[in-house]
Amino acid sequence: MADIREYKKMKEQKSNVVSGKSRFNVQPLPPSAQKGKNAPDDTEYDDTFDDEDYSRQLKLHRIRSVIAGIAVLALAALGVVYIISNVDNHTYSGYTIVNSVTRDDVQNVKYYEFADGYVKCSNDGIIYYDYKGNAIWNQTYEMKSPQLVTCKECLAVGDINGSTIYVFNTKGMLGSIDTSLSISQIDVGGTGLVAAVLEDTSSNYINMYEPSGEKVYSVKTTLSGDGYPLNISISEDMTKLIASYVYVSGESIKTNVVFYNFSDVGQNETERVVGGFNHYDSTIVPEVDFLSDTCAIAIGEDVLSIYKIKEFPNLQKEIKLDGNIERVFTSSRYIGILMENKESGDNFKLMVYDNSGNKVSETAFNTSYDTIKFDNDSIILYNDNTFTLMNIKGKQLANLRFDLPVEEILSAGSRGSYMVVNSTYVQEIRLK
Repeated sequence: MADIREYKKMKEQKSNVVSGKSRFNVQPLPPSAQKGKNAPDDTEYDDTFDDEDYSRQLKLHRIRSVIAGIAVLALAALGVVYIISNVDNHTYSGYTIVNSVTRDDVQNVKYYEFADGYVKCSNDGIIYYDYKGNAIWNQTYEMKSPQLVTCKECLAVGDINGSTIYVFNTKGMLGSIDTSLSISQIDVGGTGLVAAVLEDTSSNYINMYEPSGEKVYSVKTTLSGDGYPLNISISEDMTKLIASYVYVSGESIKTNVVFYNFSDVGQNETERVVGGFNHYDSTIVPEVDFLSDTCAIAIGEDVLSIYKIKEFPNLQKEIKLDGNIERVFTSSRYIGILMENKESGDNFKLMVYDNSGNKVSETAFNTSYDTIKFDNDSIILYNDNTFTLMNIKGKQLANLRFDLPVEEILSAGSRGSYMVVNSTYVQEIRLK
């Protein structure tokens, strides 16, 4: 009992300390609020301790939040990789016809992918359709040998060996061009400017035109000096052009690859030439192409050259190819080369490189395809009755046969959706 009385006495003394007159002139705490208040009047040490504890807890909270955020991002990234991997490796065994339009055109008609639809081009005119077969615009003309080129949402149609070029975008015709001289090749940029190779009796011209027909630049080349221009390609921003010339040197036929710049960079250069490469010796280089504004390629009979160009070109990588090149196709990211296969029983070998020259895949097969092309990260291969779809790594995703002879297969905006042009219909299909 003595211990209990002593405890009560001590408790009453402590309560009196708490209930004494406050130095801040506040009312004494009620008994219910006094329970457990054993700290001395001078609370300076406790305040400092609370601030430090709060700061430490805040830092720990922030660290935990950062770690949690990183974990969420990592999981999201893994999820994206998983989804992309599944999509990239998804296989198909058949297809569904989503929409079908009966063809009413004549022979000598070709179909091309363009923007959010496709175009039908003939000697008599051109029509732009959406994927459902609805005509967006059409233009009539008369051409003996139309060549069509596209860049993003612009396209041009030129009459090879004639002198007329028509320029369009997704809304309709931008203008027409009369070159006066005979056209041997055309190319178009992202804003609708057109480059044309023109032929004269003893010389050639590489002219650039506004869609209105106004001549912007003209580069004259001579057969005796520069050689004959085999192929040209212009960058999307229309400031750079690459050309492949074949010329005679003694008893040998050689190739010269030349770069032109039509911006301020080339203004002080002779004929706007900012670089030339003549190391190909007797190798003919029949194809050149701009993959992007800063990357161009040259394809020879047995060589792939990759050039990087901001203002002046440099040869980034050169790949020697063993065998005869059957076909070359490109996109902004990849280069595809089909060759005879000398290494196994399969007839053909398809090699894919990225735009830095790194080999992405190599695939062998026996089927002879009429058309091979990239569709984003897919490869489309087809002939008149067989359609094959591969991913960029060479894995076969689909191998289908059609009842009617196929003339063209066009991308319809995403993997698995295509426009199939056969002898009777233009059909939108979806793989399944």
